[in-house]
Amino acid sequence: MTEKGERCRQHYQSVYERNQPELSKGRALDECLHHFLDQRPAGKNLSAIDRARGLASALFWLDVDAVAQSELASLALSRVLHFDNAVSVELLLHLASHNPETLRWAIRYAKLFERTQSPLWLELRAGLAGDEWQVFFGVCDRLLDQLKPFDELITSAQRQLKHLSLLELFSYLSVLAYQAFSEDGSNDPSGQQWKVYNRIILNKLRACSEEDFRLSEARLGQSLKRHLSPIIFPESSNSDVVACRQNLESLAVLILATQERIDYEGSIDWFCFDNECRYQLKPGEPVIYNQSEAGTERWQRTGRKNDLLWHYWMNRAVQAFIDSGMAEQIIGSPENHELNQLAYIKAVRSKLQLQQIYGLADRVLLNDGSQVQLHHVLLASELTSVFFQKEFIQPFQSHLRESGVLAQALGRLAMNGMLSGENRFPMTWSEEPEKIRKITGWTVCDEYPKGSADSAKAILTFWTSDLKVLSQQLKQQPRAPAPRLYEQPFYKIGRYSYQFPWVSAQQNNLTAAINNLRRVNARRADMQAETQRVELALAESLRQRGFAVEMGYRPQATEEDDAGEVDLICHQDGVVLLLEVKSGYIRSSTHEVWLHRTNTLRKAAWQLRRKRVAVLSALMNDQDLRARLGYQGLEPEADMRAWIVDTSIELDGQTVDGFRVVSREALEVVLRDEQHLLMPLDQLDDDPSTLFPDEFTADRFVEIAESGELWRDIC
Repeated sequence: MTEKGERCRQHYQSVYERNQPELSKGRALDECLHHFLDQRPAGKNLSAIDRARGLASALFWLDVDAVAQSELASLALSRVLHFDNAVSVELLLHLASHNPETLRWAIRYAKLFERTQSPLWLELRAGLAGDEWQVFFGVCDRLLDQLKPFDELITSAQRQLKHLSLLELFSYLSVLAYQAFSEDGSNDPSGQQWKVYNRIILNKLRACSEEDFRLSEARLGQSLKRHLSPIIFPESSNSDVVACRQNLESLAVLILATQERIDYEGSIDWFCFDNECRYQLKPGEPVIYNQSEAGTERWQRTGRKNDLLWHYWMNRAVQAFIDSGMAEQIIGSPENHELNQLAYIKAVRSKLQLQQIYGLADRVLLNDGSQVQLHHVLLASELTSVFFQKEFIQPFQSHLRESGVLAQALGRLAMNGMLSGENRFPMTWSEEPEKIRKITGWTVCDEYPKGSADSAKAILTFWTSDLKVLSQQLKQQPRAPAPRLYEQPFYKIGRYSYQFPWVSAQQNNLTAAINNLRRVNARRADMQAETQRVELALAESLRQRGFAVEMGYRPQATEEDDAGEVDLICHQDGVVLLLEVKSGYIRSSTHEVWLHRTNTLRKAAWQLRRKRVAVLSALMNDQDLRARLGYQGLEPEADMRAWIVDTSIELDGQTVDGFRVVSREALEVVLRDEQHLLMPLDQLDDDPSTLFPDEFTADRFVEIAESGELWRDIC
């Protein structure tokens, strides 16, 4: 044990022992494990492996009852298992004998079984012979075996495509991507196909050389002539047609195999992160199955809530659009007016949601120090979608209906484009000045009557992924978040900016903007200010409903604990709300939701538990606080509700460590009494019902928020 590891061990042991007299063994251990999960003890000299070694050497792991009663033991152990040399095999064998389910879940959470050559995994397999463990090992083997044939196909296809440059791979991918469009274009922009393309591109970027990013006009023309023209203009060349077809076939195999692998990865994630998932080894039966359908139903219900909230913000945007007087104006050319009008309304919707729920300001500060109007960023993305839908996807589908042949339809599209002096190839490209010129027209406003080239450049920067920089990042920091295709849909290669029409026409621009800001660029300078504005906006909504609201209250620290700053304390008519506000991004998988629950929301619940104790004491002893809140009660514990308010919708209505999670958007609808706006525009009632038939009261507000009544009968 190193000195640093020993320091960590002593910290965890002391937290456990300090809490044990007052709490049960399991709760005392959980209190200690919260410290570990939140990277405590803090210190620049302490690393994750120091903490893991310190935790793994603590004596409380030998207390069978403490481990059995703990809710966080498996989660904490899974973090330890990320290292091969942080925990002794002797301790793991002890846990396997006395707390087997705790260890099995830790292995599942850590995906230890995927590291088939891990010394820990090999020694566990050698040391455990019981039937239950053999079934567990067999299930792990079976899950991995399902990946092998697809990995072989992927490796073979990648070898056959290795000679292609990044640009050449883009050419073939762009052709095959058009196959996903049905006649009505109802492709799912968040579906599996984009995950496949994303995976293929990221893998290519990991293998790219500097040469891939040195693009000149001559190299670009030569590449297109050899790899794209023979496909969509087959009569223009014959020497390259055979090679092009082979490349297309190899890429088609790679796409299909990658698709299958991602599907089976979903099964592994289900096994690892869904607490409803059970396993078995029975002939003719699936190896994993759900104990109940509760998890699936929750996921489906989340999707329905998302759809209803989409209608809500669109309805608010339509009203805001009408109120602004824009409904009376022609936007762009008369023939494009209706599409442009819809794009403008969608931009208004996104701006409303980003400002009210996510705390964005009127201007976005970029990493290079430049600023741009949020409305312009959002409008540009919506108008881009309109452009690609109208000029690329719809004509392509028309040509496809006539010819029935993909290559012919793409050839007609490209040829018609060339005849009119426009680029209508399966992917588009232009140099930065040309891109800026086209975007400038979308920045016209009172401030810039002729548009602003500087704003256009900032918009392009916001939506651009520099693939050379990303390639270097993937090689140096493989775990860092990489932008997905739709999150930054302009791709910079050398001096050229590329776009895929099939992405830009179909993407969810709101999700793209939120995740660009919150997932890809989570360390932006504006993040802290945005978090404060999220709290300010909620505080203002509560004040408008008659609540007295205290923001940023800091209870007096005690010898035992310093609870820190409290986001919001609210009071009305004897009802006290203690709110911990969390703001993140939009998640697209059950694994991401699990990470959110076990990281952000677990920590929020732990903070809320400590803050609740401190605030209850303050409500009795801090007369200034009581006066500011207008609180005169003598039993604050009976009067208080403590919630985690989360910008994400995925865990709305669930509890984390005993605390209810309430969606910030759901609170917005309830506080404004606008349940009727959750319906499509053409189904709105002229005489809408109200959630507060008598009048707004704090008791009724709490009842709606805690019962999920908002969604009843409509979700």
